[in-house]
This record gives sequence, structure tokens and C-alpha cells, in this order.
Amino acid sequence: MGTVINSFVINISLIFLFMSLTFYVMRTVLPIQPTSPRFVRFWFGVSNGLTAILLTINAIELGDALIDLRLIPIALSATYAGPFGAIVTLGLIFIGRMTLHGMSAPFIDAILMFIVFYLFSLLLSRISMHRARGYAIYIGFGALLVLIRVTGNVDARVFMNVFVPYFLMLSLGAWLCYWAAKKLETHLWMFLLHTHRATIDELTGLPNRYRTLEQMNDLEMSGKPWTLLVIDVDHFKQLNDTYGHLVGDAALRHIGQTLERISPPEGFVGRYGGEEFLLVLEGSTGVEEVAEKIVETVRLTTFECQGEVIPMTVSIGAAIAELEPSMAVFERADEALYAAKRNGRDQVRFA
Repeated sequence: MGTVINSFVINISLIFLFMSLTFYVMRTVLPIQPTSPRFVRFWFGVSNGLTAILLTINAIELGDALIDLRLIPIALSATYAGPFGAIVTLGLIFIGRMTLHGMSAPFIDAILMFIVFYLFSLLLSRISMHRARGYAIYIGFGALLVLIRVTGNVDARVFMNVFVPYFLMLSLGAWLCYWAAKKLETHLWMFLLHTHRATIDELTGLPNRYRTLEQMNDLEMSGKPWTLLVIDVDHFKQLNDTYGHLVGDAALRHIGQTLERISPPEGFVGRYGGEEFLLVLEGSTGVEEVAEKIVETVRLTTFECQGEVIPMTVSIGAAIAELEPSMAVFERADEALYAAKRNGRDQVRFA
């Protein structure tokens, strides 16, 4: 009994391991569903197929019989990735069984069951239902196929000693695995959501202060040359006082979109706070042209709100990083920005 429980725990652990790795690697494309891109469903099917092969290798011994829980990854694949994911998983199982056991009567029976299961997944995919219910139906249908296969082929003693424990372990394992998959998917989804909120400025959609300073720190640690532009919207307080905060917010979004559009490929633009933006550039050549282009583009790009064209300009302070901390570069660029402001705005000053 202890050996059977130990084997069951090992099998469930294998499913958990592959499922966790799969969801983590695919965390940026969650949720996985039958309408996900084909490559997502393909790799999800591959992961479950490999899991099923390992479950076959680590089959559970019940007396003189061997059972495995491969129906669980098959059902997971069909539930999450639809018929396409299921056929990928079943195809890998076919290859694995052929490699391990060759052609045999049980192998032919198993292939027939796979075909029936796939056809059933095609049928079930046409019916709209809750994912948990669909998963339960897949598990139940797979168990029914096993039951049909063994009925009349084994005596009552073997059925009670082997297949009754199998159905119990299958039911418990299926519930545990679906519960874990659901919790894991929710956890990773919430993690991505909180990460997005922690690094993206809600108003402009640009990286926020934390993410932008992190980029500066990364370039500092890399030892490569880099340049910082501190960009400030001119007369923004006056704009807010004249037109209101909603127009001010629209103006900041306009500036943010303009900066994102004209920034060079090697540039990283983010909102530092208020009406101030940062542009972090790898390298130190061509920086003057980039800065002058920003000033000119903002000046010439029309900002229209509530039927009125509102002129907008920016001042820029720039500093080329030397062997110094990133915040020291920021302080030099900030001083250059104030020099540009004092000199009449709508211009660039280098530290």
C-alpha cells in the first residue's frame, strides 16, 4: 500500500512540475485557451505529451498490473488547448509508446482509444461550457473508455484490485491537478498584472519612474556609454490653470505618445513624474540631433483639445554619462534643463 501511495505522489508531482514550468514559460500569453495562437497550443500540447510519456515510464504497480495517469495531461491539454492541443499530446504519446513498447495488441487498443478521445474533443469543443465542467467531462469520458476496454476482459478480482483503485487515484489526481493549474494560472496572471501596474505609468502608458531609473542603473552597470535627456513640458502649470487638469492630462499623453513615436530604436523613454520625461539612450553619438528633433517635433506637432489648438513646447537637459553613478548623470542633466528654462525654453542644453 505504501509503495502504491508513493508512486501516486511521484506521478502527481511529475504533472505538477511540468505544469508549473509550462505556465511559467507561457506566463506572457496567459490565459491558455482553445482560441490562443497555434504555437501556444502546440507547445502546451508538447509539454503534456512529455508528461504523459513520463507517467507511462513511472507507471504505478498494483499487484502484477501496471497503471498510469496519462489521462490527466491528455484532459488538461484538451481542456486548455482544445482539439489541436489534444492531438499534439496524443501524437507524442503515440511516438513514446511505439519507442518504448513497439507494436502490440494493447498498443493498437490504446491508439483506437486515442482516436475516439480526439473525435470526442472535436465534438465537445463545439459546445460552450465552463472550463472546469469540460475538464470533468474529459476525465469521465476517458475513464469510461478504459472501463469499456476492460469490461469482459478481466475477472472481478482483477477489476476490484486494479481498476477500482485506478479510478479512485485518477479521480483524486485529476481534481488535484486541475485545482493546481487553476491556482497557478491565476497567480501568474495576477503577478503580471501587478508587475505591469508597478512599472507602467497609468496616465501615459510609458514606463514609470521606477522602471526608467532601473534602465539607467542597468546601463550604468553595463559599463557602456549612454546618454540621458531630461525633458520638461514648458508652461505646463499655466496650461493646467487655463484649461483644467483633464486637458493637462491629455497634453501629457500627447507628449508621451510623441516621444515614444520619435525616439530612436536604442532609446528608452519613460515618465519621471509631473510634466517631466526621461529619454535614456545607449551610446553618445548623434545625441544632439535626437534632442533637437524632439524639440522641433513637439513644437510642430499639433495638440488640439476641445476644438482649440494649444501650442506646446519642451525644454531638454542632456548629459553624457561618464564613469559616475546614474543619479549623478541625472543631476547634471537636470541642471542643464534649468539652464534651458532660464535661457527662454523650447531648446536643448548639454551639461
